[in-house]
Amino acid sequence: MITLFLAALLLVFFGVPLSLQRMGAWRRYCSFAAYPILLGLSAAAGTVALANQPDVFDERDTRVFKAAGCTKDNQPAEALYYIVASRSDLSAGLPSPSAQLMKDEVEKNWRRITSQLTMEEVTEERFADTYHALLSEMMPRLQQAVEEKSGVSISVSEVNSRRMDRTKDQDVPTCSSQ
Repeated sequence: MITLFLAALLLVFFGVPLSLQRMGAWRRYCSFAAYPILLGLSAAAGTVALANQPDVFDERDTRVFKAAGCTKDNQPAEALYYIVASRSDLSAGLPSPSAQLMKDEVEKNWRRITSQLTMEEVTEERFADTYHALLSEMMPRLQQAVEEKSGVSISVSEVNSRRMDRTKDQDVPTCSSQ
């Protein structure tokens, strides 16, 4: 709907003046206040249309956060969260959630997830349904926590997890069986 409206405005802005130039009536057209009025109306309509849209997320704005936690069987696991903040919230003047807030909330969320799963359930394909079911439950909680604390909606586009190796990784959490 918005695209159709903007296309029609582009036709009016560029198509009509060009056709009037060919007809030699360009000066008459410019003497009217139609051009500036149409420009103002289109800007206002675009702003109203965007304000009525729900959150707008753009994958080009993705930020990546890393978290580590211990699984139910006391193994260290790491996750990368791919998170996008709502462009509509940010364009409304709200500041982007701070990196520290995001890091803290992602770490809490990952610790809750790993505490409910074994390492096999986190990493093995045969347990993908179990893993994704828990993610589907926990991601809205993360999104809600960030929105409550910052006022900005976020969308978690992906969570990649893996087993951590003490010999290769830094900041490996100490799990009780190690």
